Amino acid sequence: MKTLLLVRHAKTASAGRDQSDHDRALEDQGVTDAGKLAHYLKKKGYQIDAMLVSSANRTQTTAQILLTALGEHPPEVLVSPDLYLASDDRIWTAIQGAEPAIDTLLVVGHNPGLETLSRRFLPTLSKLHPGQMLRVRFNTDSWHLASEQVAQDVKLV
Repeated sequence: MKTLLLVRHAKTASAGRDQSDHDRALEDQGVTDAGKLAHYLKKKGYQIDAMLVSSANRTQTTAQILLTALGEHPPEVLVSPDLYLASDDRIWTAIQGAEPAIDTLLVVGHNPGLETLSRRFLPTLSKLHPGQMLRVRFNTDSWHLASEQVAQDVKLV
């Protein structure tokens, strides 16, 4: 059984005058929302083995807040420039390339790619809001074999 957690970065401020989109920071509300998601992960006892995180400031900050909930055994964190504003196919390729020993993988990324990927598993999803998470469990022992056909127990948080 593999568990995938897709997290859209929390709410961000608009880019400043001389600031790039890549460098945008979380708003205070985004920090609060990411903290609530961190609390949820801790309360539910998630044991996350690895995190894939876009290289953008807002995704890295969201990931750092989530890490506070994961206690003394934090997961391996891989920051990837390829996930910055990545398409659903690019995100999916990264997921399917995860090491077999990883049972629970958390991805922090951006819309529209993350939302489009989420709809593969939850077709009724209208929008993946900032700071929201989609959990998908796959009835397989291999990320390479994970697909919509073996997805089960899909939940929007």
